[in-house]
Amino acid sequence: MIESFIEGRVRLRSPLFADEAFAERLKSELLAIDGVQKVEINPRTKGLLLEYDKHRLPLSRLTRVSSLFAQMNDHLPIEKRIPALEIFMKDLREALS
Repeated sequence: MIESFIEGRVRLRSPLFADEAFAERLKSELLAIDGVQKVEINPRTKGLLLEYDKHRLPLSRLTRVSSLFAQMNDHLPIEKRIPALEIFMKDLREALS
């Protein structure tokens, strides 16, 4: 799922990103995190690019959350995706605080 993870930039790939409702919700949730500057999701390639301020979200903090992204289940049925996303975002916010 994580394609690259360097200071200031994370690239992810997941079949979940082809689900437009899920992708838009994820994008708005990620943009609400202090320090996230840009989120681009391409449903066609199932890719996500997240750019962030490396001073507000240093790599040392983000490496703690990389396992959360790795645990995101790509094969969730449609009706379970948004509830799973809400749990994921709660865990992500807690890990970043």
